[in-house]
Amino acid sequence: MKAKVIATLAAMTVLTGCANSPKPEAVTSANGGTLEIYSTAALSDLNNNRIADNKLRVVTPGDNAMGKGLAVLSALTGNVSTSSFDKENYKGSSIDSMVNPTDSYLTPKAKQAIGQWMAENTSGTHYKQPLYIGRATWALIHKDAATVPAYQLKYKVIFYKRPESGSILSAYTVADCTPAPVEAPLADWQNNNYAKVTQQTEKFMDSCLLELKNQLPRLLKN
Repeated sequence: MKAKVIATLAAMTVLTGCANSPKPEAVTSANGGTLEIYSTAALSDLNNNRIADNKLRVVTPGDNAMGKGLAVLSALTGNVSTSSFDKENYKGSSIDSMVNPTDSYLTPKAKQAIGQWMAENTSGTHYKQPLYIGRATWALIHKDAATVPAYQLKYKVIFYKRPESGSILSAYTVADCTPAPVEAPLADWQNNNYAKVTQQTEKFMDSCLLELKNQLPRLLKN
């Protein structure tokens, strides 16, 4: 057990490296309420043990688990199960020029929506527990092994927050948003510097903003 814990900690060190912790962004409502928001990579244990896609991940038929690795935390600890060998868990290749737009596109809109909700539904509440907007999946994954396979663009974001009466050990209240994937040939996705990916991802995030609004009464329950 001790060795397993050490392995897990080592894996987390590999993932985080020397990167700085995300800085909170403050939301202040018109009636004086406050809430801190962290826009960050989603916790792996809330993301089916998957490592968050901070850049666009492309998984081709040639990206098998043995050859290219797995995008799951258990692959770093050596605790790999049969379920890990799924093409959605393949590491594939990251497109360095395509940074996950959750932080830059969704989070600013979420802050505005949250501030409005707080103004309309609270009496200037000062929340002690922060809300996390966790980027999770952003990937182009081949649908099958055809000669010219279709590729599905997949996106997932996870919203989570501990209860106000909770502590650092309390379970999170979680709401995730996983829009239905959209399918197209890889060449179509790649044209004009992945313009179709950008446009479709913005549509995904707009739908996730609506889902966040629906979940705010539960996430921000006082």
